[in-house]
This record gives sequence, structure tokens and C-alpha cells, in this order.
Amino acid sequence: MSSTIRLLGEPVILDRDGLLRPVRGHQAWALLARVLLARRPLDRRSLAAELFPETADPLGSLRWCLASLRQALDSSDSLRGDPLEPNLCPGIHVDVWHLDRDDFDIEQAGALLGTFAPRCSPEFSTWLLIERERIAAIVDARVRQDTIRALAVEDYERAIRLAELGVRREPLTEAAHILLTKSLALAGRQKAALAHVAVTEELFLEELGERPSPDLRAAARQPVMASPSGISTAAYVQSMLRSGLAALAAGVVDVGIEQLRRALRDAERTGDGHLTAMTKMELGTAMVHACRGHDGEAAILLQQAMTLARGAGRVAIASSALRELGYVEALAGQRLAADGYLAAAAEIARGDESLAGIRAFQGFNLIGRGDHDGGLRRLEQALGHARAAGNRRNQCWALAIGAWGLLRAGRLAEAEGWIAGALVLVEAEHWIAFRPWAIAVAGEIRLRRGADPAALRPGLEEAFALACQLDDTSWEAACAKVIGLTYAETGEMQRAQLWLSDALKRSTRNTKRPTTVQVEVLQSKVEVCLRQDDFVAAEALAREWIAVAARMQMDAHVARAAEVIAQIRPPLEAVQGARRPQAYA
Repeated sequence: MSSTIRLLGEPVILDRDGLLRPVRGHQAWALLARVLLARRPLDRRSLAAELFPETADPLGSLRWCLASLRQALDSSDSLRGDPLEPNLCPGIHVDVWHLDRDDFDIEQAGALLGTFAPRCSPEFSTWLLIERERIAAIVDARVRQDTIRALAVEDYERAIRLAELGVRREPLTEAAHILLTKSLALAGRQKAALAHVAVTEELFLEELGERPSPDLRAAARQPVMASPSGISTAAYVQSMLRSGLAALAAGVVDVGIEQLRRALRDAERTGDGHLTAMTKMELGTAMVHACRGHDGEAAILLQQAMTLARGAGRVAIASSALRELGYVEALAGQRLAADGYLAAAAEIARGDESLAGIRAFQGFNLIGRGDHDGGLRRLEQALGHARAAGNRRNQCWALAIGAWGLLRAGRLAEAEGWIAGALVLVEAEHWIAFRPWAIAVAGEIRLRRGADPAALRPGLEEAFALACQLDDTSWEAACAKVIGLTYAETGEMQRAQLWLSDALKRSTRNTKRPTTVQVEVLQSKVEVCLRQDDFVAAEALAREWIAVAARMQMDAHVARAAEVIAQIRPPLEAVQGARRPQAYA
């Protein structure tokens, strides 16, 4: 290896002996990061305008920085051409290029360019904001995934160390604290687990004004119940599995999850790998789809289920666990990780029932990224498999997600057809837990097609009330957002903003982490601010929108938010200029 470029944390270039190579100025580091992370080669004139907006000779400053970097890299052939290409020497190591490698030291990864704040153009500042959020999200996801894998193989020392890192990186994200609590509990450090719960509850009350969800204390809980005497443990586990799944199907989520927990406690005592894998998979799946966010503990269970199932030769269970792990990553905005899990699930899936869910989740992940056409193709495949399997709930889910994707793509007539089919199945299946979201999607489609906003509100308000009863914050936020948009359409901007602000609070209430609906609510708030010519609020919200979208790897939203920020800048500067005090002679 000839040298190493570290851009995560305070940036440095090291030679082959590990000695520092000097690089002068923040602008040179900004230039190096911009070139190495660009998706395509950048032309020199645009790059110079981005990096040196205040200099008399931007191209000359660019040439000086490039020469400085070549000297630090000891490579006269690197960073040449127009458009500019890296052309680094073979064997050079660039940390930001290897985030997905198993040998990448995730524990040493800092923020892109550390604390550097180069004095560049607004365009570069927006780019740096996006890249910092995108990379931070990848690192956070790697920390979480590596913690879960360590727990699955009972490497508790590493799991605790990684989970502690996760908490330091995301101190107000509940899922990070759940992973640390679970790691301590599984390592037999019950007092430490409970102590961490108490400290976290105090922190959340102080910083957020509310306690974490009950999931945090549940992660520290130890088994307290045994199976009744007179029957085999395996029979008891099977009965509790059936009972728990029936409760979940009826919408009694807390009861269903608790019964599955009891089943798992006894399944683990049997030593039966198949039974334990199946129980972990069912409980993990239930937690993923529960109204409250159980994704941290769910991912641990699913990883363990997949490992056990593969060891026992139970391909169907392994495929189901991989499918749900893929969905967890898609919900977290980790598109590549989700792709990997779902592709692995598809490779070993057997039959239409399994493939229906896998293709549906692949469609959801692609639409989240902004690839609407690719996502819809996957959802059409999911519908075919679901119909062949006779699974009407899978059909309903695929139709509703497809309608959402078509709405985002602006194909409103097609979207209305898909959501109409989903609503028919919601009623036929009495799928109460899914109804609020389907109503919200239908309401937004009809609103954008010119329906009377006031006529839409009663149905949306009923769906919002149902979501509140179910304690499903994502559905609450989705309904509140569309209600806010109906008021914007009738010119009642104050009421619109009140509903949208409420939607924003609800969108992360239980997860304490970025969500898809949060991104969409931020977009709606920005659009309403622009309709009111409130450029100051719109710019602040647009920066939050682009940061959250970058963390969620929602590329279409990132691009749209960047366009809005660029459009806002001239009128915002005019407003700010008008507010400055005038100088008098």
C-alpha cells in the first residue's frame, strides 16, 4: 500500500510508513473529498466556483490545491484532467471507499472531514451536508448490524462495545439504547442493563420531555414464567405460538407479542434448534410489524433465527428471517443492506407465498430510494405471487405500496386504481391495523386529482383517530399530513401548518430516528411555507428535509430538496438584505 487517505474524522494522508504528509488549508481537503466522493468526474470550472467563490482567480486556486494534494500523495499523475478524475496510484487506501468491507474498522469512523468547516459556496455546503448525513447513516447502520451479528454468535463483549459506540453516536435514538440494554442482559449483566434503562429514561425526560417506550425495559427483562406441568415443553411452545399469532392477527399486539415471548423462553430450554429458530423468527417478524418500533430487538431475534435455521437445514425459516431483516433495513433507509438481505432471501425462497413478501419488500425499498419504475416492477411480481398463493393481505400491501409509488411518480390515475383495489381488500380482510395508511394514501391521491378537500376530511379524520387508538405513530403522521394538505388547498394556512407540525412530531415519536413519513412531512411543510412566501422558514425546513432524506438514502427527495434550496436562495437573500439596518452618512 503506497499511502492512506482518511476523510472520516480529522482528515490526514499517511505515507507507506504511517507518517503524516502535510496538506495546507481546509479548501484542499474539501477539494479532495469532493473529487473522491463524486459519482462522476467534475469539470474544473464548476468545481472552482463551488470551492473558491470569493477568490479573484478560482481556477488558479484550484490548480494550487491540486498541486498541494499531488505532493502529499507523492503522485504526479493523480487528480488531473478536465473533467477532473482521481486516478490514484494502485493500492492506495481511501477509507470512505470501503465502508461496506468486513475489514473496515467501524469503531474508528468519525464524521466526514471531522470538524472542518471550509469557507466555500452554498452549493458546496449543501453537498457536504448531504454527504455527512449519508455517510453517518451508513456508519450507524454498520454499528447496529455488527452488534446484532455479535449477539447472534454470543460474542457479548464485542456486542457491548459496539452497542456503547452506537449509543455515543446516537444518544437520543431509542433503538441504540435497546441494543445496549439487550447486549448487557444477554451477557448476564442484569444490574447493568437495568441501570442503563434508568439512566436512559432520565436522559429522555430531560432532553425530549418524554420517557422511552416500554420496549426499552422489555429488553432488560429476564424469563419469569415456566410451562405448565403435565405437558411437554414443545407442545406448550406450539400452543403459545398459535395463540400469539392469533392475537396478532386480531390486532391485539401487546398480548400477541407477550405470548410469543413466553413461547421463546420455553423453546430455548428444549435445545430444539428448529423450534427455537421458528419461534425467534415469528417473534422477530411480529415485532417488526407491531405498531410500536421494536426493530432493534427484532433484528437480533431474526439474525439468531437465520443462523439457527441454516444450521438446522430449515431453509424456509432462514428465508423468512432474511426477508424481515431486509424490511428492517429498508425501514431504516439502509438501501444496500436491504438489497443484500432480500436478494439472499430470494435465492433460497420456495413457493409463491415466500416470494410474494420478498418481492413486495424489494419494491418498497426501491420506491423509497426513488426508483419508482423498478419498485413497481417488483410489486407487480409480488402481486402475481400473492394471487397464486391466495394471500389477500400480501396483495393488499403490494397494491397500497404500489399506489404510494405511483403517487410519488406523479402517475395519479394509475395510483387511484391501485389504491382502490387495496381498499377493497382492506375491508374484505377486516385489516383494521392497515386501514389508516391506505386511507391516507387514497386521500392524498384524490386531493392531488382535484377532489373537494373538505369532503375528504371526515374520512381522513376517522382514519387518524383509528391510528391514534392503535398507537401507530407512522399512520398517525401520514393521516395528519394529508389533513394538513387539505387545509392548505382551501387556503387555511395556519391550520395546515398546525396539522403538519403535529404530523412531524408524531413521525418519530416512538422510533426517535429518521423515518420515511418524516421526510414526506418535511417536504409538505416546505411547500406550504413557499406558498406563504415564508422563505426563511422554508430554507431552514428544506435543510432539515435534505439531511433526513440523505440519512434515509431517499435519493429522489435529496435531489428535490437540493433544487428547492437553490430556488429559495435568491428570494431569501433579498429578504435578508431588506432586513439589514441601513448605514447613514
